[in-house]
Amino acid sequence: MGEVDPGSVELRLPSGEVHTLFHGDLIGRLWSAALRLDDPRISEAHAMISNRGREMKLMALRGRFFAQGQSVTDASLHPGLVVSLAPGLDVEVTAVHLPSAVMALSADGLAPRVLAGVVSLSGGPSPRARSGWQPDAEAWLWPTGDGWMRSGEPPLAVVDGDAWEVGGTTFRATLQSASPGTAPTQHEASQSLPLTLIARYDTVHLQRPGHAVVTLAGQSARLVSELVSIGQACAWEALALQLWGEMDRVQLRRRWDMQLQRLRQKLRAASLRTDLVRATGHGLIELVLGPDDVAIDET
Repeated sequence: MGEVDPGSVELRLPSGEVHTLFHGDLIGRLWSAALRLDDPRISEAHAMISNRGREMKLMALRGRFFAQGQSVTDASLHPGLVVSLAPGLDVEVTAVHLPSAVMALSADGLAPRVLAGVVSLSGGPSPRARSGWQPDAEAWLWPTGDGWMRSGEPPLAVVDGDAWEVGGTTFRATLQSASPGTAPTQHEASQSLPLTLIARYDTVHLQRPGHAVVTLAGQSARLVSELVSIGQACAWEALALQLWGEMDRVQLRRRWDMQLQRLRQKLRAASLRTDLVRATGHGLIELVLGPDDVAIDET
């Protein structure tokens, strides 16, 4: 089924600005928040977008908010919903894009279920899969934003088709279309088109036949431009120092991870390959071009 789109939502602020947020994105005062709101009534990490199976939700991280006239700690998002994060600070949901696929769990004697949040597993003659972390369970599953993990030493990634045993019961994980009957071909076909990448340091233009030009700006553009200019894989730390200068290594890594996540979200939202910029697993980062892709250095 290919790479799974984790889903996204579009929120309109009182100013009229529209922001696209993905699973795991934070709303708050922090500089690292995907939607930063400079308002003393908003906490540093106020709320979070979360994909819960076949729906996108807004989860309160500090206190409560109002939706449909009710004080709540979470809300299922749909176009037209107005959420009051604070009195007079209303955001409107203008669009909801469900994930392209969802992970489902099955086992003999257990009805198949779409996973949403932490799941506690127990095997035996009457296998169970309970929502949330249950201390008496034999194993657990949990989402990470990029996929699913299951308990082990160390924890193991769960992928489509995985099967493992818990207490004598075999559990199976499979990807299912989030919208049965719809063909996810347009997104995949768009990703296979030849890409022309023009790097100008403060901006990067991504061109594909028959599609509008996608423009990256700010740190995302500078990160990609540096890789185009270097022309080979390089250490993430060296590249991060080019972007932010000398600072504490822990803080530098935090900024790097956040920036890489934002870049991938922008690529995903534009139906571009999120592995255009990829970590090699040995502390290196590289620009990955297809056989028909072209990178032009105009920095």
